This record gives sequence, C-alpha cells and structure tokens, in this order.
Amino acid sequence: MIDGGDTSNPSRPRPARSSEPLVLELTGDVPELAAVRRWTGEVLSDLTEDEIADARLVVSELVSNAYEHGRHPLHVRLHRARNLIRIEVTDLSPQVPIVGRSSVRVTRGRGMVLVDRLCHRWGAVRHAVGKTVWAVLERRSGHSNTPLTG
Repeated sequence: MIDGGDTSNPSRPRPARSSEPLVLELTGDVPELAAVRRWTGEVLSDLTEDEIADARLVVSELVSNAYEHGRHPLHVRLHRARNLIRIEVTDLSPQVPIVGRSSVRVTRGRGMVLVDRLCHRWGAVRHAVGKTVWAVLERRSGHSNTPLTG
C-alpha cells in the first residue's frame, strides 16, 4: 500500500516534495525488491537517472537488511528537502546495522559499505520497539529532469 499517492491515479505515487514524505508499507515474508525499486523511481521521477539509481540502490540495501537481519519490516519512507533525499526503513528489531569489511572473496556483506560510501550520512534511531535506519543522499545536480509544479 502506498500512502501519499496521486488521488487522480491512486496506483501511481506523485513525486515527493520537501513537505510531504511518502510511505510504502512493507508486507509479506519476502521482500519485493523490484516493486520497492519501482516505487522509489516513480516517487523520485524528477531527479536525474544517476540520482534515481543511487536512491534505488540504497533503498534496496536497507530493505534487504531489514528483511535479513531485522524482524518484521514495516515501511519505507522517502523525504526530500532542498538537495537532500532521506530514505528510512523501519522494522521491529533493536539491532542496528554496522559497516562490514568488503572483500573480493566474500559475496555478501557489502550492503552497508555501499550505503556508507554513497550517502552523505546515515544512522539508526532506536524506538521503544524496533528501529528506523535512515540514509541521506545529497543531490549532485542543481536541476531535475522535469520541473516540480504546484
């Protein structure tokens, strides 16, 4: 379920603007990463292709971590403010992610290394139950593919 979608076409979310974060509820026992990446691209459709690709990668890594290491992932939240894109993933586990060591011999464990390198900053906030892992991407360009209106 997507909150904050375009009311004229509820199946299609509108681009996120600075005052209105959008939320994608995570359901099921298996992450639907293709759907999460598609949603991210639609919400950030006015950004450059490289910025969308970076956001999709960060969202994929945070959601994958929530499913693999967390308990019952709840939702993804995207919020934009000026030249920043904040990505949040909330789950019910108190365990916060750590940046592992990357090695060409190891085929897993690079997710947070990628997030750490791509993002301006990242962290986690513990709640009474669970946590939210957040990451902030800084836009490289001062312009969009399409202008925001209204």
